Amino acid sequence: MPFYLITGDDARLISAQLSDLVDQLVGDADRSSVYESFDFAEVQSDDRDAMVAQVVNAAQTQSLFSDFKVVVARNVDTTPLDTAPIVDYVRTPSEQCHLILTASGRVPKALNDALKKAGAAVFETAPPSKRRELVEWYKTKFIEAGLKIDAVALEEVVEWLGQDSARLPGLLDVLVSTYGEKQRLSFDDVSPFLGQAGHVQPWDLTDSIDGGDTANALFMLRRMLRSGEFHPFQVMSLLHNHYVKALRLDGSGAADPVQAMALINSRSDFQGRKYLELSRALGSTKVTDAVHLLARADRALRGGTGLENEVVLEVLVARLSRLLPPKASRKPMRRGAASRR
Repeated sequence: MPFYLITGDDARLISAQLSDLVDQLVGDADRSSVYESFDFAEVQSDDRDAMVAQVVNAAQTQSLFSDFKVVVARNVDTTPLDTAPIVDYVRTPSEQCHLILTASGRVPKALNDALKKAGAAVFETAPPSKRRELVEWYKTKFIEAGLKIDAVALEEVVEWLGQDSARLPGLLDVLVSTYGEKQRLSFDDVSPFLGQAGHVQPWDLTDSIDGGDTANALFMLRRMLRSGEFHPFQVMSLLHNHYVKALRLDGSGAADPVQAMALINSRSDFQGRKYLELSRALGSTKVTDAVHLLARADRALRGGTGLENEVVLEVLVARLSRLLPPKASRKPMRRGAASRR
C-alpha cells in the first residue's frame, strides 16, 4: 500500500507513530538512500509551493540503491498550502514509493478524498473515548515502545492520563530509560513516575527552562523539591541528561530529527526534533555555558559553597532559563526546504 495518513491533535503522538511506521517500512535498508522527509510547517508560505514540488519529485524518483522509497510530508494541514500536485500524484502514483502524510488539523478535502479513494492506511493517534478501548490503546502504545506492563500498572496509567495522552510519550521515554525493555513493569515500578494530582513531571521543568520562562521554571523546581518526591541530585541528573543531549547534537551535522534520534539514543521523532531545535537555539557557546553551570552547581551541592541545596538549584535553574529569551520573543529559524537523509 503506497499511501499512509497519520492524524491527531498532539504532535508527540503523531511523531511517535511516524517513527514506528518509518522504521517498519525502511526495515534493514540503508535509510540514507531510501528516506526523504519534508515539513511544510518549517518553511515560509512563499516556499511551500516549491516544497510541494519537491515532495512529488521525490516520490516519483526511484532510489539508485533500492527498489523502494519512503517519502514523508509533514503537516499537510498547514495553511496556505496548494496540495493539488500531491492530489494529482495520489491519483497516478509510483508503486515503488511509500508516501506518508501527517496532519494535526483538517486535511484539505481534495487531498483527503484522493487518499480515501486510493485506499490509504489511516493512523488516528488520538485515544478512543470508551474505557475498554482506551485501555487497549494504551497497552498498544507500551508494546510499541518495547515495554511490558502488568494489568494493574496499566490501569493506573490509564486512570492517571485518561484522555490527556500528550504526556504519554514523555512517560514512555522515562520508563524506557529507567528500566530498559526487558523488565515487566509493575504498579510499584510505574507509580513513582505518576504521582498525585498536581505532581510535577520532569518535562514540566525542562520545558519552562527551554522556553525562557524563569518564573515558571522556579515555581516547578520548588514544587518538585518541597513535595519530597525529587531529591536535589535527582534534579541535577535530570538537567544533566537534558543538556548532554543538546551537547551531543552540537556540531554533529545532524540535519533532521531522524539523525538526531540516533545521536541521543531515542526512538521518539518528537524528542529528536525537540533536542535538535534546542541545540540550534543554544549554539556551541551557550550549550557549553549550560554544562559549566551544571558542573558548578554539582560542586556546590556537594558542599562546595555551604549554600542550601534549594538555593543552589534555584540559582542554576534561573541561569539556565536565561540562556535563551522567552519563546514568544524569538524569531523563527529559517530552515532548508527539505531535510534529507
